[in-house]
Amino acid sequence: MIFFTGFLIGVVSLIPGISGGTILVLTKKYNVVTKAINNYQQKENILLILTLIAGIIFGTICFARIIELLFYFIPEGTMIIFSGFILFHLPTLIKEEKTPLKIKWLILGILLIICLSFFSSDIDKVIIDYPKINILFLIYFVFCGTIDGFFTIIPGISGSMIMMLLGPYFLYKSFLANLNFTNFYLALPLIFYFIGDAIGFFLGSKFSCFFINKHPQFFSSLIIGMVFMSAILLLPLPIISYQGILNYLIFLLISYLFYKIINLFC
Repeated sequence: MIFFTGFLIGVVSLIPGISGGTILVLTKKYNVVTKAINNYQQKENILLILTLIAGIIFGTICFARIIELLFYFIPEGTMIIFSGFILFHLPTLIKEEKTPLKIKWLILGILLIICLSFFSSDIDKVIIDYPKINILFLIYFVFCGTIDGFFTIIPGISGSMIMMLLGPYFLYKSFLANLNFTNFYLALPLIFYFIGDAIGFFLGSKFSCFFINKHPQFFSSLIIGMVFMSAILLLPLPIISYQGILNYLIFLLISYLFYKIINLFC
């Protein structure tokens, strides 16, 4: 079950809008995994973490090519689907809250995502020419992986969603999708990215556990604000026409169906 949970996390790690932490919550493995990470010295916890990581890597590699094809054939539709994942998950997050949301922290979450969006780069959704791989680029990819892993473990926030806002998402996704025996050099930046992912996963687990235990109401309000604003920013500008409106409705329906299917399996 831990391997399957890791596989699902690997799949959704490429889908902006669904977080790995959310998958852990839905599969009722969040406390088990975070406790194992916080007590990684114990032998049984090391085995659990390695099994989870193996599932994550397997799921990520298997699903990367599908994401690449989606961005190639229907880039705007794919963005609408991803935004739909966020929007349809939002009522669940709010419903699960046992206390009223804190408006100040909700607004802070919204403002944080708006600030992050200013750092986003205008990058092609399908990468053709790769940047030169040198030590500075590898350090940069470790940093990107750390941010991704940090937000992946936090329920409600998607690491790939943050990466999409900042820019490196499409490059990382392209490395994964085109990795094969003829392009094996692409494995090098991915290794450094996964190292950063592991670091961020550990730090995010510590951070999440602290705030969930000490300040759950403030923390959940902040997360919901970030999730809401991310959905708005990731939506492409609508085409004001009957066809444009119809396309929006179709892709939002697809995102809703996928969201329900994932919930059934979880």
